Amino acid sequence: MAHKPTEKKRSLNDAMLFVHGASGDTSKAANTSPRTAGDASDSPKPYSVREVVNLLNQTLSTIDGGRKIRVIGEVGSARLGDHWYFTLKDGSKAKIECSFFAQRRRLDSGAATPVVGSLMIATGQLEYWDQGGRLSLIVHQLREEGEGDLHRRFELLKSELEAAGYFDPSVRVPLPTFPTRILMITSREGAARRDVEETARQRWPGLEILMHHVAVQGTLATPRIAAAIRKARAVAPSLGVDAIVLTRGGGSLEDLWCFNERAVADAIQESRRTAIERHLAGGPRPVPLVSAIGHETDLTIADLVADHRTSTPTQAAMALVPDANEHRGILAGRGGRMRLLVERRWGESAARLEFASRHEVLRRPDRLLVPHRQRLDDLEGRLKVATEGLVATRKSALARYATGLERVAPKSRLAVASAAMEAASGRLARVMRTRLTALGTSMDHASQRLASTSPDQVLSRGYSLTLDGEGRPIRSASQLAEGDAVTTRLAAGEFDASVVAIRPSMEPDPT
Repeated sequence: MAHKPTEKKRSLNDAMLFVHGASGDTSKAANTSPRTAGDASDSPKPYSVREVVNLLNQTLSTIDGGRKIRVIGEVGSARLGDHWYFTLKDGSKAKIECSFFAQRRRLDSGAATPVVGSLMIATGQLEYWDQGGRLSLIVHQLREEGEGDLHRRFELLKSELEAAGYFDPSVRVPLPTFPTRILMITSREGAARRDVEETARQRWPGLEILMHHVAVQGTLATPRIAAAIRKARAVAPSLGVDAIVLTRGGGSLEDLWCFNERAVADAIQESRRTAIERHLAGGPRPVPLVSAIGHETDLTIADLVADHRTSTPTQAAMALVPDANEHRGILAGRGGRMRLLVERRWGESAARLEFASRHEVLRRPDRLLVPHRQRLDDLEGRLKVATEGLVATRKSALARYATGLERVAPKSRLAVASAAMEAASGRLARVMRTRLTALGTSMDHASQRLASTSPDQVLSRGYSLTLDGEGRPIRSASQLAEGDAVTTRLAAGEFDASVVAIRPSMEPDPT
């Protein structure tokens, strides 16, 4: 069986205790043992390792009546190749290793792929591997049940941080082009430190690497990592650090969980915001933080919040540090192209100079001036003629403008207006006199007509005007009653009277 051990071997006593505790009945195990009843004594003969392994496997085969068992748990770690090796765990931190071999997996067409954090149901048989010294579940069938607790917590925190803008790419600090000093936040004993240092110094030997040692696993690692991030962001500009690398090697989801805590995400985000605000206020430029946690398939909250995420520590060094050999090649190629261009331009310029030195212009340059002098003389003559003609034209126009201006001068216009006003005044006086004479004659005639129709004129002919008590003229006897007081106006004077009798007219009332 091609098992590779991942845990320490169990001791012989642990194995024996497991045998006796597995089924609760040791009779079957005793029957299958190569020992006889006569071997039981105060000093029994010890078991060989092979005998114990056989005894364990025989006992394991009797669990649940010899049927395959089904185990449900959250995938804690997984190595997927031709054969799949993974662990299942639960909330009590109990863990069991599982092996799903290629030949068995081909028989399970619906086999689910174990992903760290997912909840799986594995069906198979327990087996104690003699060469590796560990217990494994030999999987025959694997199905996905759902998401484990850690995975749910990861997705919940991821959603919260995304809504809060922690993953916004517009606020991330860009990587430096040619860093001269970087700062690592990791464990000094970890392989990640060596990977970053070796890769960085191979690519750019003059690079300086500083390190801030922190624990990168366990319950106390989270606050220490958060504090290290805040401190590194704050002191990086004063130390001349161009980039910060937060890194550690691979491991299970539990091993990497300290990088999935809210405190670490807050430290990255808040320290970045503080650095950017300080830069906008005139301070030093912010220093980017690069995450390099775990292997290719590992993804943590710190990776999502960081300014730049790389899949491995080696990839972090490759992303940050330029390759000196590559740049030497680039510079050598550009230098060669520049040399060719200079040599080509030099040759072309030398050929042009040689050709120009044999040209007639350079040998007798005074001949070039002859046509230009002739043209200059011609232009001078034309300019003189044009100037004289223009001056004459302008003088003639000026004389015309002066004559016209005299005609419309205010003094001349005022004299004409005064004469016109005097003539109009005489005409107005004559018209007014004629009009007044005609109006006087009309008024005399109207006065004569009015006098002829005046009541006084009528009274003078012997007529009288009778008025009622309110001074209104009486036109009909029907307007009066016996006893009414009336006033009679004559041509000369008036008198009051009282109505004694009324004699109505037989004619219709004129009113």
